[in-house]
Amino acid sequence: MRNLIYILIAVAAFTSCQKDIDLDLNANNPIIVIEANYAAEDSTVRVRITKTVNYFGSEAVPTVDNATVTITDQNGVSQSVPFSANGDYILQNYVPQFNTTYTLNVVEDGVSYTASSKLANPVIMDPLYYDWFEGGFGFDEGFLMVINFLDPVDTINFYAARLTINGTEFNRLDEGFTQDDALTDGNYQSRPLFGGPQVDSLDTVGIELLSIDEAVYNYLNEAASIVGGSASAAPANPTTNWNNDAMGYFSAYSSSRQEVILP
Repeated sequence: MRNLIYILIAVAAFTSCQKDIDLDLNANNPIIVIEANYAAEDSTVRVRITKTVNYFGSEAVPTVDNATVTITDQNGVSQSVPFSANGDYILQNYVPQFNTTYTLNVVEDGVSYTASSKLANPVIMDPLYYDWFEGGFGFDEGFLMVINFLDPVDTINFYAARLTINGTEFNRLDEGFTQDDALTDGNYQSRPLFGGPQVDSLDTVGIELLSIDEAVYNYLNEAASIVGGSASAAPANPTTNWNNDAMGYFSAYSSSRQEVILP
């Protein structure tokens, strides 16, 4: 087997100083966790709502199945996000309006939780480039993948990426990257992707470039920093865009995708 090579971009952002929030490990004080995404690519709003459990316990994570979920565009038009099953709420065929802000509202047990996210215009990827890397600098030999795109000029952009191999998505925090354009605005980007899952010849490798907003970008960076920190560190939460002490995030995002079959 060969190693697909990729790197976490913007490592400096991962290690920047942030305010950590200590988790309440008391099982008698569960906290609501709302993980919500509005994907413009398939016009679908997906919301998962759970409650925290005892950090040291082994019980299953409880789902929230009786919440009222709505999404509202910046013109004030609201639409319900129907309950599906097991804590999941899904709204399909919700036509995106780019460069606009969406607000998601969740009401559970009489408490209202709100978060907003701006849906950016998609940034189109060029075809993926790959080459054989002979190894070195602490990395094994393997295919070197390069992601290519033109960053829009005079626009503040924040990116994340998702990797798939033969249709399987690798979505751990250490299996993708984030990037902003603070130093590269308007420039053509060719980013090598170092390290990661193993691949073989004839494997199909796909990368999806997500255009996200600043709050979600910061959330992902803080989460990656926490996950990559010392095992002795106190548990902490990344900064959320939800109010009322809810955990999780709401991300409205656009995306583009490229795929290649390795030789």
